[in-house]
Amino acid sequence: MALWATPADARAIWPDAPTGGAEEDALLDRLLAAAQEVCETYAPTLADTDPVPARYTEAVCQQARAVWSNFERDGDVIGFGDDYAVRVRPLEPSVKLLLRPQTGKPVIW
Repeated sequence: MALWATPADARAIWPDAPTGGAEEDALLDRLLAAAQEVCETYAPTLADTDPVPARYTEAVCQQARAVWSNFERDGDVIGFGDDYAVRVRPLEPSVKLLLRPQTGKPVIW
């Protein structure tokens, strides 16, 4: 699947994105890859020939920023092992709306 957001996209949308050197570039690549994986799971599937909607790019960048901010937070550990903390984060609500906009049409399940 094609990338929905590039590091250049991320830095344009997210001014505080990791930047500066090879390590920061690699970190941003990992954050975008992780964010896209989560977004792909939630978003309606695109055909290989479909262009990537701008809202998908925005969603990946917002989710990457959310993942990064989770690294920075303390005091919200919900479980822990011997050497590490386990933090579970759902997909950000704003990201969900970008990937599956509300149509205002009722849905029957």
